[in-house]
Amino acid sequence: MLVSLHHLLFVLLPLALAARHIIRPRPDTLAMSHGVTRFCLGVGKWVLLVDPLWHLADMTFRGGPESLGTSVAWMGFLGLLLSLHFAATAAGDTLAGLGGMFGFPVSDLVQETLSLRRFTQGKWLRLTALLLAATVLAALLLTASFNDTWLHLKALFSPPARTASSVLQQARVRTDFHVLTIVAALASLVALPHSRDFLREPAPWKATLCILIFTLAAAMLWTHAAPVS
Repeated sequence: MLVSLHHLLFVLLPLALAARHIIRPRPDTLAMSHGVTRFCLGVGKWVLLVDPLWHLADMTFRGGPESLGTSVAWMGFLGLLLSLHFAATAAGDTLAGLGGMFGFPVSDLVQETLSLRRFTQGKWLRLTALLLAATVLAALLLTASFNDTWLHLKALFSPPARTASSVLQQARVRTDFHVLTIVAALASLVALPHSRDFLREPAPWKATLCILIFTLAAAMLWTHAAPVS
């Protein structure tokens, strides 16, 4: 890739913000601070949750049905479902954050559409149904096979025969803190409020938390996928 996420975060974004301050030297402080916190949350979600969960799902679904076990099938399915959800909310946070930082308002309609709230109206049952349908569709795209997708879904409830490849795949999936990532993602999905609702009332501790999340995400991004010189 000619332009990586590193370049966008650490080169292009600072240059664009500097140019924005030259053009408009007196930005709206409240909108700017709200935009920074939303942007930090969006990037944090993407790096800390979406990337590792998508990697887990991709590794599981592309591993082939012969390497499936029940635990592997569930981790792959949950990884795909959660990565899709947080990818949607991260997109909404990032766009709203950029809007606040650069001075162009992002309508509630756009934010709700990106974060799926437009389609679910905040109802858990609707969100679950939408995510399940999207997960099955994404599984079909990953495997490029109706049969492989069906075997994966079947393995969620009907354990296949244990083979050497399935044991190795289970060991592989359980490494790299995949279980911890899924637990953290599930806890975030169930317990944490929507970003816009969370940041509706500004508070110093909220801004500090968002900046810490971004700092951790930036450190992980830089150390795990540093740009090649």
